[in-house]
Amino acid sequence: MRWNRAQRLRAGYLVLLGAVAVGQVTPAPAPPPAQNQNAAPVSTHAPALLIMIDPAHGGTDSGAALNAAFPEKDVTLVLARRLRRELLSRGIQSQLVRDADLMLPIDQRASQVNALQPFLYVVIHATSQGSGLRLFTAMLPLGQDDRGSFVDWQTAQAASLARSRLVQEQITGSIHSTGFPVRAFTAPLRPLNNVTVPAMAVEVAPTTGDISQLASSDYQQMVCAALANSIASAMPLLTKAGRGQ
Repeated sequence: MRWNRAQRLRAGYLVLLGAVAVGQVTPAPAPPPAQNQNAAPVSTHAPALLIMIDPAHGGTDSGAALNAAFPEKDVTLVLARRLRRELLSRGIQSQLVRDADLMLPIDQRASQVNALQPFLYVVIHATSQGSGLRLFTAMLPLGQDDRGSFVDWQTAQAASLARSRLVQEQITGSIHSTGFPVRAFTAPLRPLNNVTVPAMAVEVAPTTGDISQLASSDYQQMVCAALANSIASAMPLLTKAGRGQ
């Protein structure tokens, strides 16, 4: 499926339900209207220096089985809200892709981001594996042709991938300098492949081996402060050449 560059600059969602899933998460149907009643309205106007934060999973998609009382979808939402507050305290505007317990299809998440064209998209995951933070940028499939006026949905990240990796390197180095464990990877993750702006996935793990640390307010605060500081340090890379289009 191909997508016109001019169309993605117009407001509105461009949900492409026929896209082939890349990675481990398969898009699920949107919830019925009754499940959306508590959803916060999503702005269709992007501030000048907007960061979009996407708490992974939600609704019937609970994510990884971290803890029966505290599923991944709840951890990611709490972390996203904390990160939003930390960024705001540093003068950086941010917006959540979901700000309630909602099930959003992967394509809808990407389309929402592409419509607003933020300077950076960050999707947050949580895991019991590893230690500290793992930062991912997209690994695009080979053999796709993005020449001409159309962009392949599965390789939409191609134009921004180099800047995504520069930002990943900057953020990784900034966090590493504090002594907090952090590693950088590439992976064929959705919706990173479908996002047209600099994009990164952040996976948060406990540093003690105890999964309950993810539910600790102190640990959440430390992680989000480190992320906010590192994103602030990367803002010159994001603003130097505009949105990388």
